[in-house]
Amino acid sequence: MSKRNGFIYKAIQTLCWLIFAGLCVQTGALLFNFIYSLFRPVATHNLHLGLDLSQLYEQSLSLYILLFGLLLALSALKAVVFYFVLRLFKKLTLTRPFTATVAGLVTTISSVAFSVGALSYLAHQFTQRLTQKGYGVNQVERYWNDSDAYFMMAAILFAIALVLKRGIELQQETDLTV
Repeated sequence: MSKRNGFIYKAIQTLCWLIFAGLCVQTGALLFNFIYSLFRPVATHNLHLGLDLSQLYEQSLSLYILLFGLLLALSALKAVVFYFVLRLFKKLTLTRPFTATVAGLVTTISSVAFSVGALSYLAHQFTQRLTQKGYGVNQVERYWNDSDAYFMMAAILFAIALVLKRGIELQQETDLTV
């Protein structure tokens, strides 16, 4: 691998570590704020980065819990995606990239990314219904406005996983004939 490619590889790996750490911090902060808001309802005015769900909390505690559960699940799933990406970086060797472990990790990342996209879409639909019913929950949209990106990532990674699996088959055939 050339110096330039090695640098880009390390830069992407570092960027993934930063994203993973940020998502873990976000998930932890959301979890803490959720638990704290159940005991101190005054905290619902500024939950996370200015998120105000006090109106929803006052009108319906069960909808508040459901909406915040979606927030927590999405944040955690996004962190899981990058956890598996980091595992992929650890297992991937560019001299012999076609391994069952790598193909399995790419398939797993694709599945989790699809789950994030699907849950984001459902959360978006749920938020729209709450808004139509008069609940003020528009601010929460910023946490799941990326469902299209995760669907696209899942599709691309699924295609890559298929190519990797075919590469493994060809590599095994080559190893048997030599």
